[in-house]
Amino acid sequence: MKKIICILLMISTTNLFAETPGFNDLTSADLENISKEFSANFVHRPMTPAASLGAIFGFEVGIVAGVTDAPEIAKITKRTNPTEADPLDKLANAGLMGAVSVPFGITAELIMLPEQELGDLTIGNYSLGVKWTFSSLLPIPFMDLAVRGHYGMTDISFKDTIDAVATEVSLENKTMGVTLLASANLMVLEPYAGIGYVSRDTTLKASGAAQIFDTTFTTAQSSSTDGSSFQYFAGVELNLLILRIAAQYENVFDTSIVSGKLSFAF
Repeated sequence: MKKIICILLMISTTNLFAETPGFNDLTSADLENISKEFSANFVHRPMTPAASLGAIFGFEVGIVAGVTDAPEIAKITKRTNPTEADPLDKLANAGLMGAVSVPFGITAELIMLPEQELGDLTIGNYSLGVKWTFSSLLPIPFMDLAVRGHYGMTDISFKDTIDAVATEVSLENKTMGVTLLASANLMVLEPYAGIGYVSRDTTLKASGAAQIFDTTFTTAQSSSTDGSSFQYFAGVELNLLILRIAAQYENVFDTSIVSGKLSFAF
């Protein structure tokens, strides 16, 4: 019997709300679409303007969260379980965000969801980024420019029953990319926008005797896919002394993501 795996943990403790459908009879196109939507959901997303946190030193800690459109996963859910009245069409993410700036406009970034166990499901995610605010070398009034490199990895595993066979399914996802970022310093508000290029690599596998892939695609219990995409995003950060609040829209792998951030910077 096909089922939806649901995780709900409090965002205030940097946990993640995520849903994945039970996998069965997956085609090559299904795997590609699952990879795109999961990769878009977990790509590095600190929601910060191009400016560094300080000319000499600065740091920021907070919580980030987002919701990702998942129409293709919804189609898989509906196909494998036609009685499902409201198939999953969103993925969500949350994590602890930290950043430290040092001289020469260098900022190191980390977003982390420590590995969590919830019943039969285990999930963990982290991403790292390094941002260089190169406009610090040649200041531009009211504007900052930066380039960011980033890498992220997500591991999800869960137990399911496929064709009456107990099965453990695992998904390993990796993303990496580079981004060009610009922002305007309007004192309290810092609107920003960026364009980038992101690659993805996803491996889906199952243990046991059950077959999660369509046999016309593969008879193996593991399969991988990769790809790349341009990335576009725009957002705004509100600076209230040490409190920072940000909202962002992004499109990557033909998938839309809306995100928010609550943090403290010093």
